[in-house]
Amino acid sequence: MNLELKQQMAIEKLSQLKAGALFMKMGTGKTKVACDLIRLKLSSIDAVIWIAPASLIKSTKYIGEVKKWSAEFFDKILFYTIEGISQSDSKYLEMRQTACTRRNFCVVDESIYIKNTRALRTKRLMRDYNLFDFRIILNGTPITKSLLDLYSQINFLSPNILKMTERQFADNFLVYFFNGIDPYPWRRWSKPANVEALVEIIRPYIFNADFKTECSLKLLTRKFELDAEERRKYSAFKDRYLDGKLCVRFFSVAQKFQRAYTVSCKAKFCAAISIVGRILAKGEKVVIFVKYIAEAKMLNKAFGGLLFTGGYKDDLLLFESGENVLICTYGVGSVGLNLQCANNIIFYSQTFDYKEKEQAKHRVFRTGQTKTVRIFDMWVDTGLEDIIRYSLSRKSDLLKTVEQFISAEEARRL
Repeated sequence: MNLELKQQMAIEKLSQLKAGALFMKMGTGKTKVACDLIRLKLSSIDAVIWIAPASLIKSTKYIGEVKKWSAEFFDKILFYTIEGISQSDSKYLEMRQTACTRRNFCVVDESIYIKNTRALRTKRLMRDYNLFDFRIILNGTPITKSLLDLYSQINFLSPNILKMTERQFADNFLVYFFNGIDPYPWRRWSKPANVEALVEIIRPYIFNADFKTECSLKLLTRKFELDAEERRKYSAFKDRYLDGKLCVRFFSVAQKFQRAYTVSCKAKFCAAISIVGRILAKGEKVVIFVKYIAEAKMLNKAFGGLLFTGGYKDDLLLFESGENVLICTYGVGSVGLNLQCANNIIFYSQTFDYKEKEQAKHRVFRTGQTKTVRIFDMWVDTGLEDIIRYSLSRKSDLLKTVEQFISAEEARRL
């Protein structure tokens, strides 16, 4: 198989470095490029340390993809989960021992999982970066909240690239927003000039490839009203929850309130039934993403199909071979899946996490897709959904741009 031009460009650029980042969109062949880079270093290494989220490492399909492109050196690859680096001292020490005693090449897939500098897994990898002779990080969405997402990822490659503490990074590239509560007030917006300045610093170490495909993408946005009885019940639910409270945590309230109205909205549910019916009548497959397990079970009862809210991703082979409806939660369904056998997506409920929606989209809209991909984006007419829409339009997590606590009266307007 001939390398596509951008894959070849990535190899040519990063093969001369000991550390680099493949910020290539989902479906552009990051795994193949990573394996080709490793192949160029085989005479200089004894082991490959491959770190990825547990959901990927558990999937024989994912491991099979790695094996496909690393056939002649697959036996050199040692797999570790990102979660295990913090949750299992024995696994972490095993990985560290390998890194200390053997010449190695380290790959961190979905490196956005190590963006939080206060997480133990991030601290350990940043501290041990120099134990890995060669380092490559892979991600299609390296920024989901702010430029600060890049700080730990780039520092894992080498702290000599930025030569800054986290606070200094914030001073240089971010706009401060103090609310008197948040202990890390620099996790805020950046200005275009700041973005350009940062890109100039890290440009030599990263390769960024946009996703290109022959197929087209059609976005169909639908907004639904709660009927009078649903709105009365939703209002009563908010009143009961807020009774006696002067202020509440925004995130906690948002989770509870959204679940209350999204599960009960009959107009949205009936529209989903109609949409799925039309898709199946055409002989096509559909993937439905939900935020809450209660929604998944409700839709599974209505449509049948495959319900996937956790477990092994290998179960999804049933979707390719027979089932026409796949219902899954964002957390387990948006990473590491190739679902291009479908060409329809329904976002039944919304998430604040821009990364989750982007990754979910690219499970279907990816290289190899030949049909027009239709996305049905479903919203409910509430104050909270307006906030979510605004957050996603800014490609950020709104929970980091508003106060952590809001008044009970403000919460009633959600």
